[in-house]
Amino acid sequence: MSMMRVPFGARLLTLVLAMLASQAAQAASCQLVSYGTLPVTMEGLRPMTTVKVNGKESRFILDSGAFFNFMSQAQAAQLGLSPGPLPFDFTISGIGGSAVPQLARIRTFGFLGTELKNVEFLVGGTDAGAGLIGANLLALADTEYDLAAGKVRIVEAKGCGNGALAYWSSNGNYSVAEMLSTTNERDRRSFVAVTINGKTIRALLDSGASGSLLSRDAAERAGIDLTAKDVLASYGTRGVGRRTYRTWIAPVDQFKIGDEEIRKTHIAVMDGTIGNGPDTPDMLLGTDFMLAHHMLVAKSQRRIYFTYNGGKVFSLGQRGGDAAAEPAPAASASTARQNDSSATPKTAEEFALRGNAHIARHESALGIADLSEAIRQAPDVASYHVDRAKAYLAIRQPKLALDDLDAAVKRDPDNVQTLIMRARVRLGNRDTTGALADAEAAERFVDTGSRMALALANLFVALDAPARAIPLFDGWVRLHGDDAGLAEGLNDRCWSRALANVDLDKALDDCNRALRIRKADAGFLDSRGMVYLRRGDYPHSIADYDAVLARQPGSAWSLLGRGLARLRAGQEDAGKADLAAAKTIEPDIESRAIKLGLSKP
Repeated sequence: MSMMRVPFGARLLTLVLAMLASQAAQAASCQLVSYGTLPVTMEGLRPMTTVKVNGKESRFILDSGAFFNFMSQAQAAQLGLSPGPLPFDFTISGIGGSAVPQLARIRTFGFLGTELKNVEFLVGGTDAGAGLIGANLLALADTEYDLAAGKVRIVEAKGCGNGALAYWSSNGNYSVAEMLSTTNERDRRSFVAVTINGKTIRALLDSGASGSLLSRDAAERAGIDLTAKDVLASYGTRGVGRRTYRTWIAPVDQFKIGDEEIRKTHIAVMDGTIGNGPDTPDMLLGTDFMLAHHMLVAKSQRRIYFTYNGGKVFSLGQRGGDAAAEPAPAASASTARQNDSSATPKTAEEFALRGNAHIARHESALGIADLSEAIRQAPDVASYHVDRAKAYLAIRQPKLALDDLDAAVKRDPDNVQTLIMRARVRLGNRDTTGALADAEAAERFVDTGSRMALALANLFVALDAPARAIPLFDGWVRLHGDDAGLAEGLNDRCWSRALANVDLDKALDDCNRALRIRKADAGFLDSRGMVYLRRGDYPHSIADYDAVLARQPGSAWSLLGRGLARLRAGQEDAGKADLAAAKTIEPDIESRAIKLGLSKP
């Protein structure tokens, strides 16, 4: 498949580089000509931007690690696209395995202030919650990533030769790394050599990866012992395919890229490889690394220029990660953000973009301050209130968060994400009536099969209204047959059907399908135990709950389910003991069970 050439319109802005005194002669002729700037809102560790798809605004993830634009079947359906087949042997691979995609064309794609025609997207694989703008667009020319300020700019170096391009560094103190070549000349992704504990590692600059990630093989080559006591289990890692990999947070003595060096840090390691093929990287330099740096990927020179913004570099948001700031990179310790000539926001949007970047880096106080200024300047922009609510929730201030969510809903009453967010805050405050009202309002606007539909379905389950969740799960499962989250979706639908006591044969099939994907998962066995209980198959119900409680002895719902199964099987003393234990762990579990029709025999 040929790569697309994009006919950009007028160039919008010219940036004259501030060169060092020794380069003054060259500075007179060296310019970075900008094709435009993408405003980037950090949603957690996902860099999001707004584009227009066939005239309608839509949010996309900027993914420099994707070789081509990509979206899931669910997103294609939501955008009204009709994907068609690719050659029969065309596959895509990455973390989690491979997928067989289709191809969709967006008739008009509003991007960087211009309108592109017939923009191609691969369709399939795991749902990221939004479409991905890949390196085929992001790396059209040189690309400046300033995620800490909420900006990505595509530029062209004119008359610069091999002169330094780190124009934003007011003191001229910056780092440089040479880019590695690829075997496929159409692959516009950016690879760079790094060293970990003295071993050379091939890394990919990947804004689509929320955290930097090292393959197990590369970690072992670098002398990292994953069985050591100071290595901590973290979240599972997913990518294109269905498989989920175990992940650890491991201490690293030394990390170096170009002339920047960090000592005594932590990096996530996955129990597998990062795709396949000759250009497969050993490491992803993810959004955590990119937020910590202002970077210019100068493909015209085969170099990456970068300065350190300060603060934490790796393992943001990873369970087991060090909450303290990283040691400053040795080469950039004096080049933190105050030396960045582009660092000061002026408009409400700029304050909001920087505020979200602070929040992504767990700098809540700074984020709240920036968002408060954005709200002062533009009080009627609902998204600023939502973003500040997220920051308040991060520091456990639900009342302040609820005030902002009320303000956001008043200004944008049809926003599904805001309604679901407010419902969860209300549910946490035991306002089930208000939470249910928000869930019902969101139900009117949610897109079938979307990630928000999945979140809404789980909200209805939490509100003890599982029957209302089942159609939402149906739509999601139908559009996610090759998704890494399929097993969880099947399990959630199994659980909802069991709680609602409907379609129990289908519920059992869902749980068994989930268990075939991920054998002996405790959560899936717990759901199947409830199905067996509803069906009156008490021996199988008890067996599943036994397996769950052997690993998770404090699971209140498993104790409740086993207690009811034992009582109905004539094991009165054991059943009463389980029910008492469940009530000790979750005092209101009995009233919830009665509401769901799970009463004692």
